[in-house]
This record gives sequence, structure tokens and C-alpha cells, in this order.
Amino acid sequence: MLKILRITLIFSLLNLLILPLWAQEAAENKDFITISGYIKDADNLETLLGATIYIQELQTGATTNGYGYYAIKVPMSEDSLTLKINYLGYIGIVKRVLPTTDVPLSIELKSNAELLKEIVVTEDANRLLIEETQMGVQKVTSKQIKTIPVVFGEADILKVVQMMAGVQTGAEGTSGFYVRGGGYDQNLILLDEATVYNPEHFFGFFSTFNADIVKNLEIYKSDFPAKYGGRLSSVLDVQMRDGNMKDFSVQGGIGLISSRLTLEGPIVKDKSSFVLSGRRTYFDLFTPIANRSLSADQQIPNYYFYDLNAKVNFILGDKDRIYVSGYFGRDKMNIEFGNDAETIANSSYRLQWGNLTGTVRWNHVFNPRLFSNTSLVASRFNYRDNFIFDDFFQFKSSSETYTYSLKQDFDYFLNTRHHIKFGAQLTHNIIRPIEFSAGTIADDDDLQSDAISEVQDFLGEEISAYLLDDWKINSKLALKFGLRFSGFLTRDDKFFHQFEPRAAFNYQLNERTALKGSYARMAQYLHQVKYSYLSFLDPWFPSNGNVKPQLSDQVSLGWTRLFLNDAVSITNEFYYKWMYNQLEYQNGADFLFIDENYHERLAVGQGRGYGAELQVQKNKGKLTGWVAYTLAWSRRKFDDLNGGEPFPFTYDRRHVLNLVLQYELPKNWSFSGNFTYRSGIALDLAVGRIFTYGVSLQDPAVIPIYGEVNSFRMPAYHRLDIGFIKKFKRRKNFESELAISIYNVYSRRNPFFIYYDQEQDEETDATRFVAKQTSLFPIIPSVSYNFKF
Repeated sequence: MLKILRITLIFSLLNLLILPLWAQEAAENKDFITISGYIKDADNLETLLGATIYIQELQTGATTNGYGYYAIKVPMSEDSLTLKINYLGYIGIVKRVLPTTDVPLSIELKSNAELLKEIVVTEDANRLLIEETQMGVQKVTSKQIKTIPVVFGEADILKVVQMMAGVQTGAEGTSGFYVRGGGYDQNLILLDEATVYNPEHFFGFFSTFNADIVKNLEIYKSDFPAKYGGRLSSVLDVQMRDGNMKDFSVQGGIGLISSRLTLEGPIVKDKSSFVLSGRRTYFDLFTPIANRSLSADQQIPNYYFYDLNAKVNFILGDKDRIYVSGYFGRDKMNIEFGNDAETIANSSYRLQWGNLTGTVRWNHVFNPRLFSNTSLVASRFNYRDNFIFDDFFQFKSSSETYTYSLKQDFDYFLNTRHHIKFGAQLTHNIIRPIEFSAGTIADDDDLQSDAISEVQDFLGEEISAYLLDDWKINSKLALKFGLRFSGFLTRDDKFFHQFEPRAAFNYQLNERTALKGSYARMAQYLHQVKYSYLSFLDPWFPSNGNVKPQLSDQVSLGWTRLFLNDAVSITNEFYYKWMYNQLEYQNGADFLFIDENYHERLAVGQGRGYGAELQVQKNKGKLTGWVAYTLAWSRRKFDDLNGGEPFPFTYDRRHVLNLVLQYELPKNWSFSGNFTYRSGIALDLAVGRIFTYGVSLQDPAVIPIYGEVNSFRMPAYHRLDIGFIKKFKRRKNFESELAISIYNVYSRRNPFFIYYDQEQDEETDATRFVAKQTSLFPIIPSVSYNFKF
């Protein structure tokens, strides 16, 4: 009953917000009209997010929302208006409209890759950097994702995100990332609004996102829009493609370790479409062959992963549209143990993990200035392992996280000065951090024993409501105010709640320079404390009476400047972030079994992150790309760790430099390259050892002695990657290209982890411990063939 009352209250308050807007709409001055519609790709009718519409005579404009919709309120007039419509990577166009009545105007833009000889309107997304209030956001297109060379030649959106200013990486080759001093679990990762709890394949070396299905992505590092919440450090919002409404097409690629295939086309031409995309590795096809020549203790695990994305969308009329999308991905590993290479293994270990998401969305246009989206979202992550020993004993364990959400979002285009967004969300969380069972499986009754088992189950209800006003006061000053209310109800009826204000300003010093600042408070009710490099083994758990929600306050100040006919932008931001109720494991704590007393194994403290980011980006011409530099500090302080003294966070990298370039060469060749330099991460290493002897005075036990937490540093990391793409001549409807990449060109042996090796001096019989480095990837060439028809 309490849940029903909460839902009723949220939607009642939402209606109270809507009714005044409807009333104002009805009483609006009749001397104004609205120009509204969708901006789409001319080839497939995909909506374009963040396209700009600029009215030359009024020197004002708008951008499309997350569904490609825009609305601009203008004075009624007998004089025509000039609209300039632009989107990065597309041919801008100019339209003339007569504002005597409401103007429904949907625009189709053509890709500039197909019309290079036509005149291109010069205004593009770089001008938006000056005019928009939003700070700390990076936007990446699918084209950029596919041109950046990465390990094994597999396009990876998270590897692109790691090249942005303010984003720190985990271990070499992995997809994990850390933003502005925050932790791994403090990143909200969304795929078509569904939470992705584990964005990694192959133990982190690949992300779960198939680049062929990605339409657009945005990462927010500060000044979080009020509709986002639940994490402290960043929001990575990934949108899937909608599917081609005009023609049926097939695209795919064949690489060294994986292949992928995407099918898309109209269900009803210009009215509905579908897209289906799959990807699979084929490690497992070769490991049995290799294992035949290896001894039992050298067997290679049988491993593979796969992804499946699907989406359909239907245009029901001028005012309604429905999207249904889903994702399913799985990693599977199997190890067979035998006495030797010829025997059939009688012991085995099986491990699998993956994500499942589903989203249903309904867009409705109440009137040209009021746009609505209703979403039903489900998400699941789980892992399971099964160990069988000698066909006698079996141990099974699993961890699962489920999320079910109902969301309602509104865009209200009040006028050219006010863009109001508001909405609410109800989320039901089910978390089973650990479920295990163990017992004999022998057929002999004399060997049977009762199995032992343990199941932990946590529930939590999360509610939120928000209101945001993007207010352009005049031609120079713009403000953005947002307020988000969030609450979390635990299973034992403990209710946490938090008001999360957001504010930002943009002051244009001139037409090419802007000064910006922002403040944001964030609250996080679900937690994952890192213990190992394998993030899927670290279970999630909710706030309760013993574990309070994590909180953060972040302030940012920066400036943006355009150069060289607006082709080059420079963005410089400074930030300081306070983090409260941060969680780490106590020294010697058991991380695996999360039970009702798990809070006793946690240390609670505070964190600080501060620094400066500089990014220079060029989006025009044959040479494009960016240079990103980050100077950062990240500290932690726990009463129960390091004697209560502050210590560096593990990923406290002082300097990070990333260079990403793409260059169009003659004869349909293109070149891409990226270079990265990172200061070493902080880590614990023993500063001494104690030898303890038993009664026999033989075989002493060696006990390491540690100094201050994270008092050592890994060696610096740096690497150069290059790639070439050859586009072959198009034949009828068939397009193809050959992609060649070289990862780690100069074969730098970067550190993956540091360990101590015990060495014995043969002459003096003295024992010493030598720190040694383990590295993963030398130079790795890759080749893939991509096609589309």
C-alpha cells in the first residue's frame, strides 16, 4: 500500500506541474507561432540528436532533444524567416518559412561523406560549444568510434571514452574507467535508458557495446542534467540506432578474433523499421586444437563471448512513436582438468556472466511545445560459476542484480529563452550479492552428504522527480537551474532521501569565447566496492541502516574558445569534488560473501578530487581529432585505514595526455593514430619482511610489512597506435573497406601489475625479494574486412 501511495503521489505532483503549463499554453499570446519537427538522416530516417536550428533574423535557435525533436516559438509575421539546420558530419541546409501560423517542419540531412562536392554550410556543432550552458560533456559519433585503432582491431566505444580529458583508465587494455577522482561503481552507464551494470567482455579487454549498433553517445563529467541520478562521477548515455526506414541493408565485419553482422530495414516503408545486430568471438574454435599438444596443467581455457542487439520502432502518427529495444550479452569460459593430455577430464570449472536489458518507450507530442516520453525499462546482470572436483564434489555460486523502472519525462519549449524539462522515475531493485551451494554429487549412496547453501536477497525502492529550466537571459548570459529529489526505501523500511540541486551559467565574452561554471550534488544508493581486477566478481549491494548513501558535491569553472574560422575549439575546465560516505574493504576483509553483516567489513570515509582539463578539438577538414590533457589529484581518508591519514586513490594519476588524429588520404585511404601517456597508478608494496620460525627452525614463514597505503607508484604508461582504412570502389549497392591497425607500435612493455619474486643467492645462501613487472601486450597488428549492401 505504501508503494502504491508513493507512485500515486509522484504522478499527482507531476500532473500539478503539467496543468499550469497546459493552462499557459491555452492562454498564450496569439501573436506567436511555433516551428517544430524532427531532424533526420535522409538515407535512413534516423533521428539526429543535438542538431542545431538557427534563425538568422532573430539570432536565436534551438537544438534537437534526445529523440531528434525541436520546437521554437517565434513572433507571428508576414516576413519570412531564414532557418539554418546543421549537424556534425552532415550537409547543412537553409530553409525559408513564413511564420503566419504554426509550422510543422521536419528536415532530412544528407551525410557530407556522400556529397563532398556540394557547398557545405559552414556553421556546425562547434558554435554550440559557445552558446550552450552544459559543462563537462563529451559527445562521440559512431564514425569516430570506428576509426580509432584499438587492441585486436575491435572498435570499442569505451576505449574512445578513455581518450577524453578527465577520464582515467584501469589496467592496460581494460574497458573500465574512472572520472574526476571517482570510483569504478560511480559511473552510470545507460543503453537506451537501461542500466548496464557490467560494461565489459573478456575480463575487461572489450566493452559490451557493438560499435555497429551505436548511434550516439554522450559522457557527462559534471553539471549533470537533473534527469540523471544514482551515481556520483559520470553518466555515459549510449543510444542504439533505430533501423533504416527506407531500404533493407546488411553490414558486418570479419576480424581476427570476432565477426559481426547487422540486418536492418523497413517493416512498413517510412513508418516503421527494425535493426538486429550480433557479434561473436571464436577463441573457442582454436583452443581445443591447441590443447591437444599441451599437458594437463597447461590447458588453455575454452572461452568466447557474444552480443545480440535488437530494436524496432513505429511511427503511429504525427504525434506518437514507439520504440522497443533490447540487448543480451554473455561471456562463457570452461576449463577441463585431467591427469594428462590423453585422459578425459574428470574435474572442471565453468564461469559465465552477462547483461540483459529491455526498453519500451512511447513518444507523444501533446502540442508543438510539449513533448513527452514514457519508458518501461528492465535490466539484469548476473554471473554464475560451477566447480566439479573429480566427479565427486560440486561448488556453485552466483550473483544477480535486477532493476525495473518506470520513467516519465517531459520537454516543454516555453519560448526561445526557456527550455523546461521535468519528470519522475520509480525503480525497483533486487540484488542477490551471493548465492552458493556445495555438496557431493557421487552416485554411491555411501558417499552422499547433505549440500550446504546460502542465499542473500536485498530489495530497494528508488524514487525521483526533477525539474530543470535552461534559461537564456539575453544574448550574452544563460543560466540553468535544476532540482532533483531522490529517495531510497530499504527492505527494513529505512528511508533515505536527498535534494540534489544543479546550477550552471554561461557568459559569452564575445561571439567566439564563453565563460562557464556549474555546481551539482549527486546521491548514490547502490554500491560496488572494488576488490579485484575482475569487476564482475565484485557484487553490488544497497544502502541500508548501516551503509549510508554516497554523496558528492562538485564545482566546475572553465572557458571555451573557437579559432580558425570556428574549426578548432579549446575547452579548459577546473573542478573540485567532495565525496562523502566512500566505501573500502577493511584490511584483511573477505570480499566475496555479502551477508546481513557485510557492513562490518567496510571502512567508511571521504574523498577529494580536483584538477584541470584542457581539450583542443578539430572537427573540420581532412585532419580532425583532439588533444586532451588532464592534471588531477584524488585522495581518500578513512578512520580505519592508514592510521586515519589521507592517502592517494589507486587511480590518482597526476598527468594524462591523449592525442587522437584522423586524416583523409588520397585514393579513398584514411589514416588514424592515437598516443597516450599516463602517470603510474598508486599501489601497495611491501617495505620489509619478517621471518618467523617454528620449533624445527626450518622453512620460515615470510610475513610482508607494508607502509602507508598506496605509497608506491607504477612506472608511467605510454603507447602509440596507428590504423589505415581503405575504402574500395562502390559497386552498385555494395560497399566494403579494409581496416589495418597496429596496437603499441613501438612495443612498449607497459606494467600490468607488480609482484615480488623470491631469489636465493647460491654463494651466500641469502634470500632477497625482487620487484618484477608483468606486462600484457607487445606490438599487435590486426586486420578486419567490413562490408555493407
